[in-house]
Amino acid sequence: MARELLEDDHEWRICLEEAIAMQPGIACHWLLAVILLTDEVAEPYLLWDQFKAGLCDDVKHKLHHMNYYQADQKIPEDDIYDYGLWDLNRILVGMGRSLADFPPMPLSQKQWAHRIPNPLLQAEQYDVDKMATLVDEQRAIFNPDQATAFNAVLESVTNN
Repeated sequence: MARELLEDDHEWRICLEEAIAMQPGIACHWLLAVILLTDEVAEPYLLWDQFKAGLCDDVKHKLHHMNYYQADQKIPEDDIYDYGLWDLNRILVGMGRSLADFPPMPLSQKQWAHRIPNPLLQAEQYDVDKMATLVDEQRAIFNPDQATAFNAVLESVTNN
């Protein structure tokens, strides 16, 4: 090949082994993304297949934490690896590429993006009465400049 690809990706395997031994798997997705972007990987699918367990070792915790599954619920292994692929692709897309650029890499089959909790939407879960009380307490101790700024923002939001 023109780019003189490493015949067996041995160096990349060593790199991933060492990284996975020291870092959580999801952190290693960034490393794998950078490795893929070098365009020197002979068989990206084999790297994923060999290291997917280590790359996804903390996905179970993440999926439980994000309330996709109940704490006592077993997460299917396919979902763990699918989320791992989705996260790797998310990183690659941020770098101008995607998993589709590295055939025959598998692609995520689920739409995880819409499942990620949106902190703005979670704000609807706040106790409105408690929030109003907190605003009133804080507003009482504003200095004149803070009060002016607060009132201007409040007026703009209310009237626009």
